[in-house]
Parts: sequence; C-alpha cells; structure tokens
Amino acid sequence: HDGIEVGRQEGAQAVLIQLDTPGGLLDSTKSIVKEILGAPLPVVVYVAPSGGGAISAGVFVTMAAHVAAMAPGTNIGAAHPVGGQGEDVGGDMREKVENFAVSLSRTIAQQRGRNVDWAEKAVRESVSITEREAVELNVVDLVAEDVQDLLRQIDGRELEVTGRTVALATVGVT
Repeated sequence: HDGIEVGRQEGAQAVLIQLDTPGGLLDSTKSIVKEILGAPLPVVVYVAPSGGGAISAGVFVTMAAHVAAMAPGTNIGAAHPVGGQGEDVGGDMREKVENFAVSLSRTIAQQRGRNVDWAEKAVRESVSITEREAVELNVVDLVAEDVQDLLRQIDGRELEVTGRTVALATVGVT
C-alpha cells in the first residue's frame, strides 16, 4: 500500500515489486492483491533473483500485476491452501478454503488476461512451473535477466490501469 501511494504521489511510471516468497496468509494475500488490482498506476511484479520463486501466495500477487516478469532460474506455483503452520486443512473447511482460493486465482487471471485454467491448477493440484513454462502458458508476461532488462522490455508497453490506457516510459528510470 505504502509503495503504491508513494509512487502515485511522486508521479512514478510504475511501482516495481521484486518478489521471492514461499507464500503467506490468505487474508494478507487478498489485501495485497486488492491493492495491486486497484492501483492508480501500473504495478510490475518481478520474481527474482535466480533460485527464487512465487510460491503459494506469490502466485496470486504475481498474476495480479499489470506486468508479471520472472528472472531466469525462478519458478511459480504450488498455491494449494494449507493451515497457518503448513498443515493440511481437513473436512468442510478444506473444500471451502480451496474453492475460495480457486475463485480468487481465476478472477485475477481473468482480469489480467492470464491463463485461467493454470491458475486453478496451481491451487487445486499445486502445480509449479519454471519461468520459461510460465511465459509459454501465459501465466506471466516475460523473462528478464535483471531489473534493467525488465525496464527495457516493458518500455512503450500500453496497459489498462483503472479504466485508462497508460503507456510506460521506463528506460533510464530508477
């Protein structure tokens, strides 16, 4: 929230979130996703560094971005809900939480034009894929060697942000 607000106040081209996470709480994830989906400026999520990943909650955050990118040697997936200590959730609560997580992942994917079927599989089947597979399957937009490469690749890209089209000018920005 604070990063997006500072970006808005400073007239930034976009807000860049570098992400490497094993996951987190569904309530926190929902709050982060809501901030990204409603952001008044583009949000770029970059899964990095190499060896890092967007696991579990990171799937939702990455897919919610206006631009989703990954570094070489990263992965994304395994978003099946578990309890707060990593334990299995059983009974009716398992079905309830899983179905909610599926609907959230599908909604995000639909809104951002990403692979809806994969988004559901990431939750129901805990599938996980490499950065190259993620681009091929339309889970993320691109692979970038580093932040400067990412900024070069997205320069000139037009994005829909809160009902208006925004053209990024990202070469040389900090």
